[in-house]
Amino acid sequence: YKATDYVVRGAGKFTISFEPVNGDKKTTVVYDFTGEGGVMMGMYNTDEAIRDFAHSCFQYALLKKWPLYMSTKNTILKRYDGRFKDLFEEIYEE
Repeated sequence: YKATDYVVRGAGKFTISFEPVNGDKKTTVVYDFTGEGGVMMGMYNTDEAIRDFAHSCFQYALLKKWPLYMSTKNTILKRYDGRFKDLFEEIYEE
């Protein structure tokens, strides 16, 4: 995974976009900064990396004979944290 963060000085619009190979670009407004500004961040993770992480977690728990608890809160980053939850569950069900 990788992330980019940026300090915003002043008012402006923070958008994030995705350009799939089919050319159907999607842009979403994240926040309209007013006043002095603030801070913003963009980050990503791949399904492959999340699955690899899940496999490592399960293998380590089995090796140590420890229980494994998936601890995440998908209330703020619903899709991001939710993807971790879904893929961990998928690996567990295998």
